[in-house]
Amino acid sequence: MAVTFINLFEVQAGRDEAFLALWQQVNAHMRTQPGYQSHQLHRALADGAPYRYANVAIWESADAWRAAHNDTFRQMVTRPEWQEYPSTPALYELVHTSSLPGGA
Repeated sequence: MAVTFINLFEVQAGRDEAFLALWQQVNAHMRTQPGYQSHQLHRALADGAPYRYANVAIWESADAWRAAHNDTFRQMVTRPEWQEYPSTPALYELVHTSSLPGGA
C-alpha cells in the first residue's frame, strides 16, 4: 500500500536558496531509491509561517520509505548545515479523498 511522507521545514525568510540547495541534494538521492514514486515541495505564501516549506512524497510502501533512509541519507541530513532547518517529519496513510466533478 502506498504511503505519503510529509516533512515540514522551518526556514527563515531570506534563507530559501540555502535551504533549497540542501533539500535538492537529499531529494536527488531519494528519487533513486526503490519504491520512490513522486514528490511535491510546497512553500508557504506568508514569510512568517512557522513551517515555510512542506515536502510531500509518495512511496510504494512504508518498508520502501524506511529502506531509503540508509547510511547515505543519514550522512547528508546530519551535516551541520541542516541544523538551521528544523523539520517535523511523519509517514501517513490515505484515509479519505475527494474531488469535484470533472477534476476541477
